[in-house]
Amino acid sequence: MAKFGAQVEKLAKRYEGRMRAIARTAVQDTVSMAQRPKNSGGHMPIQTGFLRASIQAAIHDMPSGPTGNEGGHGGRRKFSSMENVAGEPVSVTLLRWHPNNGDPLFVGWTANYARYMEAKYGFMRLAAGKWESTVKKAVMKVEKSYG
Repeated sequence: MAKFGAQVEKLAKRYEGRMRAIARTAVQDTVSMAQRPKNSGGHMPIQTGFLRASIQAAIHDMPSGPTGNEGGHGGRRKFSSMENVAGEPVSVTLLRWHPNNGDPLFVGWTANYARYMEAKYGFMRLAAGKWESTVKKAVMKVEKSYG
């Protein structure tokens, strides 16, 4: 009987790891869709890149960070697609996130004009609207990697 209990525990841990990987993959893929620039088939408007660079994720609380693009020429610095002005990248926060424990994850943009741009272009709304298919794809990716 002890052997059966150990087998069940081993399977439970294995599937918890898979569930965590699926959740993290689905969130990362949704963020990637939301961050895709308009000129690359997405919906995120890019002028200086500050909006895209202001994305932040936080566990248990709403994310916070710089709200305005200060610096550079005329106070409008250009940001590369790899920069993040609000702290650690979303992917790093995802590594600390444990969805199996019920930890809420918040993802948002700290730029003071993010709500206006979302209302106008729908970059997050459109990415979130694909959540079900994104999760299905994440399941396939994770199952492939687990073999």
